[in-house]
Amino acid sequence: MITLTVLTADFGGFPAGLRAHPLVVEKAAKLLRAEHGKRIIDSFTTRAGGRVACVFTSAGEGKAAPLLDDLCAACRGVSGEIGLSGSGSVETVSLTFEERPGEAVLVFLSAGAAPNAWCMPLCRIFADPFTSPALVREPLMREGFSFICDDGSVFATPAETCGLLSHLEGGRLPVRVERQDRLPAAAAGRGPDPALVLRAGEGLPVVGEVLAAAAGNGLMAVSLCDMSPIYPKTACLGFSIHDGMLIGPADLYDDPVFGR
Repeated sequence: MITLTVLTADFGGFPAGLRAHPLVVEKAAKLLRAEHGKRIIDSFTTRAGGRVACVFTSAGEGKAAPLLDDLCAACRGVSGEIGLSGSGSVETVSLTFEERPGEAVLVFLSAGAAPNAWCMPLCRIFADPFTSPALVREPLMREGFSFICDDGSVFATPAETCGLLSHLEGGRLPVRVERQDRLPAAAAGRGPDPALVLRAGEGLPVVGEVLAAAAGNGLMAVSLCDMSPIYPKTACLGFSIHDGMLIGPADLYDDPVFGR
């Protein structure tokens, strides 16, 4: 089993928090690279607007938790040295699964987005066959998916789709999605500028359908370099994973079809 974790944090950006500073991003990247083969397997570090974004893999659950404290302390130190001041908010989302051959994982980052940014995209991807025809075409997906919400409630689709939508309208957030056979499919953040981790491929949603479903819904789909949070935005990083190593990423919204 491996765990894919996405950490995003506001250590202070410039100007007025619009862009994470390269020195802070570099500090996070160096710290994580030094841990390759130790507390983590592999990592990728970038920025998402004013937030530092770190993607890394580890063996099993919880083993990398102490590393996150070290990373945040080091980045806050660099940020303070150059006079930057952020909200200090740190958000993590992780998904633990048994790696498949040709494992494909999409990491959606957001900037200027509300905590409920992924509610409707997740419903469209995993519960709406008109948006995701693979729910009909793919035998492993026909039995549907279970949505686990932040209050612990669980809704099995398609049978409980209406109950799920009503629950989300009441302010709850979906934080995990599993196939009915308990295969982990997605995990979403629940704070400001939430991240989303989603597996794709055989027995799971098709990458192209996921990208189309996640674009819009109040979020502008942009390339990673255009993530300044002047307007709520999302970028998607596509990885393949082999023996826990991250292959990529591909900047999947860096495509004319998503241009505005």
